[in-house]
Amino acid sequence: MLTLKNIRKIYGTQRVLEKVSFSVGEGQKIALVGQNGAGKSTLLRIIAGTESPDRGEILKPNRVLIGYLPQEVHPNGARMRDGRVGSGTETLIGYLRRMTGLEDLEREMAALEPRLDQPDILERYEVLRSDYERLGGYDFTRKAKGVLDGLMLSHIGFDRPVAELSGGEKRKAALAGVLLCGVDIMLLDEPTNNLDLPALLWLERYLNRSAATCIIASHDRRFLDNVVDKVLEIDWHRRDVAMYTGGWSTFAEMKAHLIRKHKEQYRMQEEERERLLVSAGQKMDWVERVRGRKAPDHDKLASHFKKERATKKFTMSAKVMEERQKRLNTVERPLARQPLIVSFAAKPGEKSSTITLRKVRFGYEDGFQGGLASPNPQAGGVGEPVDLKIPFGDRLAILGNNGAGKSTLLKTIAGVLPPLAGKRTCGKKLIFGYLMQEHENISRATTPLQLFKNRLGIYDAVIVAEHLAHFQFSPDILTDKIEWFSPGERVRLILALLSAMGANALVLDEPTNHLDLEAIEALEEALAGYAGTILLVTHDRRFLERIRLTKSYVLDGGKLTPVKNYETYAAHMMPQIRRILKRLEEKKMM
Repeated sequence: MLTLKNIRKIYGTQRVLEKVSFSVGEGQKIALVGQNGAGKSTLLRIIAGTESPDRGEILKPNRVLIGYLPQEVHPNGARMRDGRVGSGTETLIGYLRRMTGLEDLEREMAALEPRLDQPDILERYEVLRSDYERLGGYDFTRKAKGVLDGLMLSHIGFDRPVAELSGGEKRKAALAGVLLCGVDIMLLDEPTNNLDLPALLWLERYLNRSAATCIIASHDRRFLDNVVDKVLEIDWHRRDVAMYTGGWSTFAEMKAHLIRKHKEQYRMQEEERERLLVSAGQKMDWVERVRGRKAPDHDKLASHFKKERATKKFTMSAKVMEERQKRLNTVERPLARQPLIVSFAAKPGEKSSTITLRKVRFGYEDGFQGGLASPNPQAGGVGEPVDLKIPFGDRLAILGNNGAGKSTLLKTIAGVLPPLAGKRTCGKKLIFGYLMQEHENISRATTPLQLFKNRLGIYDAVIVAEHLAHFQFSPDILTDKIEWFSPGERVRLILALLSAMGANALVLDEPTNHLDLEAIEALEEALAGYAGTILLVTHDRRFLERIRLTKSYVLDGGKLTPVKNYETYAAHMMPQIRRILKRLEEKKMM
């Protein structure tokens, strides 16, 4: 189905991919993993054809269609199947038709129809018509509705301009476009970002039942366990790849075993090297002592003969040992990447450092956010008033579907967005640290050094560089514009800022989006020992399990309802998920 041979990619002096070779069979579901910056997105772009390798080749059968979902949705339009969302007045259905290629097919078929009496024209027309039928062109509206239902976008009309959608809705629309393409190979870069629970479970089922080959870069460990059958890892040092059989958990166990085995083999090799060197040294010391020893006058000839024979024997033995230790290079020294160290030292709070909402209505006064229609039902203050008390040290999660207003409520609780009605109060010693879903709380036109100067008054570049080194940043990024950073690097930069400011109330909106798996686990470990307040919105199921929540709420239809835990919420949502899946199966959509 797909074979890559010796792919190389270099940006300037940075080697991103080197001798990348692997093959993917028909219908296989493969996870693409590796640390942030390892080259996952670059490799997907090369396979998609939106970027060219510096060396190597990609082999695939003719007429194989590839659909590509990039990690970030850009507002500009495109005539390739790469997941970019159109701008201007393009409607949702128009975007989906463009993404699938139906628009181009219809245009070309219409141009050929007046000349169907010509054999070559008729032959070309039949090929186009076959492609049109394969894409479900005659029944496309029904197909599109089924996929949009599954991704929880059924509330958006087909005639809604794409430019008016929220960031999460645009991301879902891009994913829907890829799924509707009828492609042979799907390249999905962080497809679970911005997906709520029903959409996430639907996507798992959809991909499991799809005949398409999938290469998926994702940080969602539960999702990978449920979908993929192989894991392709990009090595952070060599920049090549290795393929492993099984899901994420199997890969993680196997990788940990291989690392332990490698370290043990290297330890044994070095111990043997040291033993040989010590033994060889002891033998040569003996030779030197024997050579300096004087023989008795009456036995000089015999003694000299014995001494020469012994010294020769021990010298040869020492040389053999030295040669043996020189050949002990079969096991390379294990390379240890600078570990990601996430730490949050909360400044002391007080028991009175409580956040309280009394009869609060939240949302945007005119129903618009940044000039776009607000996606949540709280726009204009719609929804029930919220009464909420969050004592210092609580760990609170807000659950619910996309568009329910979770991010808006989170901003209101944290004081970023003033309430439309009611009263919000909080303790004076609370220091809020924000990680917003779209990273809008940092200017992308600034640099890391300027960010630390403006936010924390830290002007010493050495101090900033030393702090950022714990978050796997090199000193040369201090003067780079943040707009040049990858999404994962922006998240790590915000985490570094929160760590330095000593925030005792963390506001985390989808914190695991764009982070690699190592960074997510480091964040989980840091939050495990955090003493401050945590306000959280996330759809990462394993992250929710490990964060030790004290309270959970579901926001639905403008109403905030307490639930026991995430599992209770998931069980409540299952009937809705089953209904969607049943409808799709009846329509033979999967």
